[in-house]
Amino acid sequence: MENIYKIILEEALAGYWDCYLQENKVFLSTAFKAMFGYQDHELPNITDTWAKLIVAEDVPRMDACLKEHYDSHGEKPFNVDVRYTHKNGSIVWINTTGRVIEWQGDLPIRMVGCHIDITAKKNAEQTLEISEETFRNAFEYSPIGMVLVSTAGKFLKVNKSICEMLGYTAEELMTKTFQEVTHADDLEADLALLQKTLNKEIDTYHMEKRYVKKDGGNIWILLNVALVRDKAGEPLYFVSQIKDITERKQAEALLKESERRWIFASEGSGGGIWDFDLRNNTIFHSKQCLSTIGLEEHDFSSVPGQWTSRVHPDDREKYVADVRAYINGLTDSYTNQHRVLCKDGSYKWILDKGKVIEYDENNKPARIIGTHIDITEQKQQEQHLRETLDVISKQNSRLLNFAYIVSHNLRTHASNFKMIMDVLADPLTSDEEKQELSGHLANVSEQLNDTITNLNEVVSIQTNLDIQTTELNLRSYFNRAIELLDGDIAQSDISIDNLIPADRTLSYSPAYLESIILNLISNAIKYRSATAPSKITLTHFKDADGREGFTVADNGIGIDLNKHGNELFGMYKTFNGNRDAKGMGLFITKNQVEALGGKIEVESQVGKGTTFKVYLT
Repeated sequence: MENIYKIILEEALAGYWDCYLQENKVFLSTAFKAMFGYQDHELPNITDTWAKLIVAEDVPRMDACLKEHYDSHGEKPFNVDVRYTHKNGSIVWINTTGRVIEWQGDLPIRMVGCHIDITAKKNAEQTLEISEETFRNAFEYSPIGMVLVSTAGKFLKVNKSICEMLGYTAEELMTKTFQEVTHADDLEADLALLQKTLNKEIDTYHMEKRYVKKDGGNIWILLNVALVRDKAGEPLYFVSQIKDITERKQAEALLKESERRWIFASEGSGGGIWDFDLRNNTIFHSKQCLSTIGLEEHDFSSVPGQWTSRVHPDDREKYVADVRAYINGLTDSYTNQHRVLCKDGSYKWILDKGKVIEYDENNKPARIIGTHIDITEQKQQEQHLRETLDVISKQNSRLLNFAYIVSHNLRTHASNFKMIMDVLADPLTSDEEKQELSGHLANVSEQLNDTITNLNEVVSIQTNLDIQTTELNLRSYFNRAIELLDGDIAQSDISIDNLIPADRTLSYSPAYLESIILNLISNAIKYRSATAPSKITLTHFKDADGREGFTVADNGIGIDLNKHGNELFGMYKTFNGNRDAKGMGLFITKNQVEALGGKIEVESQVGKGTTFKVYLT
């Protein structure tokens, strides 16, 4: 029978021992020795072996338990948890049990027992103890409120922080339910979430709500709730964390009021509001903001990018760059002017400004609020002003040029007159010389008359602010010019290719158009090539911007534009040594073209020919 017990103990991984107390004789099983990392032959079967293995601090406790067993004559069991030292130096916790099985009177003779390794259990208990202590400390000394609440809502345990928040002592608060301290307007939402947790629809929940303090005041709190269940899944109690967010709520209320006033002021002055939430990547555009471009609130969602997609392509790159630079902290402020596509297909100019009003935990912008102000009228006025200044600048330039011409030319003629008159008044001048000087005087007078005529024509062009226009057939005006110059064309043996469409009409001044065409064709004839068959080609054009005009191209002697380009349209400027050239034709032509808002361009190569391109509109 004794062997059967030994086998059972060995199979249960328990080491057994058999000790003869009045002798230095003990039997330690193989399993007993293996618990401490030894083979059977490594530990002798003597009582000293046992004494060497046990941790010294635990010997008194084991001896006391053993003495109680002896003194009670075995009525008090010998059962104690003590530590032993493993062969590798680690600690092994052992549950030691035994009983005296032979007595000689009150003297114990033989005692048997077993050792069970409970190290894992002791480690788990120690870990649990540490964990419980950690939880107790975390619970009690947490800077936020923590409570344990029954499934009915009664406070089971509360910490110092929640007591300070509500003004109750722990004893007072534990007589209440959370329902009693929750603001009436927030209770229904809290109970609904609590019930969902009990029903296993959700595991946890959080919400913002108000508590009523002992003194009757209210505080805002952020509540996080988790339900603890037993092993069978039945609810035990709720663990709640409570953070006082009253200051944040008050700040939010002040901010909302400030925003409301700002929005009212901005929209009252004609501006729209936008609000970019970078945390959630959403954007809000006010009704006024959208109505500026003809849209309704339902036309725009909160997804960023819709406004950007409507920004004019020429403005979009700078618009996006300015926004990103401000968000990334590269600029201190955000301001941008851009054009935005309206619902009707037109564009409006918008002055866009923004400012960061919230930052995240990394000090990065979390929210930006800005305004959109329609500055289309201002932009149009600026453009009109620029155009006016440009006109004035050109007129001033022409005035200075005209003044210089008048001064120079009239002074030249005046000098000639004075010189002739001085010679005529000289008593030494002979009659023959006087006769000759009279002829010179006639020539100078004729030249002065020509100069005054030319100057009068220039003045007429530049001061005529109400030039009458009418619908004209462009090809017919070229044909008329060709007929007027028919003699010169035939004499010079020039071929003219008129490619102007027969139905091409435009609104222009008849006198100006005739003068412009005559000047350009006569120039092409005058400066024809002396070696190659001469040809003049007339064409019509209309560019991508809708500007319309014509070209006069020849294969004549050409102009050195590098040398004479800046003076080509100057008054009295001639370049090719032609004795008939007066330098007035191109000057007058340019003034006539520009007087009606057009422009004239030239391309030329010496020896190859010249092309004049005239923009009439």
